[in-house]
Amino acid sequence: MNQIVRVVETVEEAERARQALLGEGFDANGIEISHTGDEAGPSEANFTVGDSPAVKGGTDYKDVYTPGLEIGKCIITVTALDAAQAARAAQIIEYHGGKDNDPAHAAAQRSGSSLA
Repeated sequence: MNQIVRVVETVEEAERARQALLGEGFDANGIEISHTGDEAGPSEANFTVGDSPAVKGGTDYKDVYTPGLEIGKCIITVTALDAAQAARAAQIIEYHGGKDNDPAHAAAQRSGSSLA
């Protein structure tokens, strides 16, 4: 299986990347976008960040938890037919602000190797 994973800052960037991938003929079922936060805020390891409204001095739910979603990131996963299509998907997503946060890929690039 040829799969790539990239991180983008916003849902809007992720959606623009998805539309560009679809425009290039990628299968919609092979494109997945997920958000690193949820209604409790962005996750940190196995925990969520954010205080109870009582801890914040009576701040309501919106003020306590909503900002976490703004700093969360989106993860785009693309399953491609082959290595060439995976490389093209990476180019498209990177054009739309995607970053490859996999340390193994960075190490491979430093050594002159290439991973999709």
